Amino acid sequence: MGMQILLHRTLRSELERNMKERGYTISKTAELSGMNPGNLSGILNGNPPRAITIRQLDVLAKVFGYEQGWLYELYPEECISEGKVSRPRLIPYLVRCAEIGRQDCIEIVSSYLLENPKNLVILFSVAEQLFESGKKEKHCHFMKS
Repeated sequence: MGMQILLHRTLRSELERNMKERGYTISKTAELSGMNPGNLSGILNGNPPRAITIRQLDVLAKVFGYEQGWLYELYPEECISEGKVSRPRLIPYLVRCAEIGRQDCIEIVSSYLLENPKNLVILFSVAEQLFESGKKEKHCHFMKS
């Protein structure tokens, strides 16, 4: 059983492994990331664990010296649990994946979402946000010219 746990990579196991490798405590990691130590402790040790936002994951990637998008392949576990989808976590995740080009993550989550027609509204929300942000970027670029 111990071996099975080691083979199953999770967001939390990867965060803890990176902290341990660098000798960081929760306090030190929180200080470097600007996160509240209590929130970080809740993410790592809570029962049930506190959900981590995609922004927090991006900040932790920077703290540990990784590119943006680090551990995104493990993030769906934060968004989909026991068949229930957390829109407040999933939509920003998918938007962020699109922004940084993590098509692999979008495809995996999209195929899951398409299994249930009720989830189509989530994909439309993501598309709408990307469309709006694209319009703003074009507008801002036009204004700078």
